[in-house]
Amino acid sequence: MLITKGLFRMRRNKFTAVPYWIEQFSSDLWLTKGYTDATVAAYRSDLSGFHRWLETRGKSCLEVVEDDISAWLAALHEKTLNPRTVARRLASLKSFYRFLIKVGKVSEDPTSRLSKPQLPRSLPNTPTNADVVSLLDITELNSCTGLRDKALLELLYATGLRASEVSGLMMNDLEHERRAIRILGKGERERLVVYGEEAAFWVNLYISRARPALRQDYKCDTLFLSARGKRMRVEAIRLIVRKHAKNNNITRPISTHSLRHAFATHLLDGGADLRAIQILLGHASITTTQIYTSVSSRRRSAIHKRNHPRKCPNVCGDA
Repeated sequence: MLITKGLFRMRRNKFTAVPYWIEQFSSDLWLTKGYTDATVAAYRSDLSGFHRWLETRGKSCLEVVEDDISAWLAALHEKTLNPRTVARRLASLKSFYRFLIKVGKVSEDPTSRLSKPQLPRSLPNTPTNADVVSLLDITELNSCTGLRDKALLELLYATGLRASEVSGLMMNDLEHERRAIRILGKGERERLVVYGEEAAFWVNLYISRARPALRQDYKCDTLFLSARGKRMRVEAIRLIVRKHAKNNNITRPISTHSLRHAFATHLLDGGADLRAIQILLGHASITTTQIYTSVSSRRRSAIHKRNHPRKCPNVCGDA
């Protein structure tokens, strides 16, 4: 039976009995679709919860009909779960039953007539230009870790990379002359991301001065290293963002992902093409990127409302 690396680690740490076909589906997500360990684990968790609920009704996942799915969704709503959580679990179930049909284990999809629930469209939390300037104002540049943090934050804002993508950057992923980085993102999709002179200056300074000292005796080829000379993990990168936001007295919540939002929104404010932003962010669909047009419109309305002598009417939208 095929088991992904991530699933093996989970089993080693805490054994949980999971039905054979859920394991096979999880392996298929990793092997054929190229999903990350974290994404596969999320699908597996959703389906394991559904399996446990089925056990209370004396059924297996291969015996499910539409009424069972409806009852399960009703049970989730009774728990007052976040609507987005319920929608995600239904999406996991739909993918699972499409897989079972593909491998010939069920003849009908019990989820086929169930539509995805309508969710309120929430705009991302986007730092202002002032927030970003303040975050990047790092004064501890005499230490290796301070110089590393400066280069890391400049690169995050300059590229819009995910924390997981920055964590996995290798030295040979950088093309210094073109100021570009080759990224292998979600779904094993490769893209080329460019960055500006400011980020290039700090990254090059970190590589020449701080990284050799951090590397110590380890033969680690990842770009950003911990104080122990190992690859920086995703959570460590997130902690660095929170640490410097706190140090610089930024009251708005800032994370690695909100820096990604800032990258996209500030590009759009500057007149960048939405399709180009989609490619830089690595979004599979343009609809995912389009949410930034709403953020940008809201920001323009706020600027007009604050500065124009005749205030922006309601049709422009409120800040």
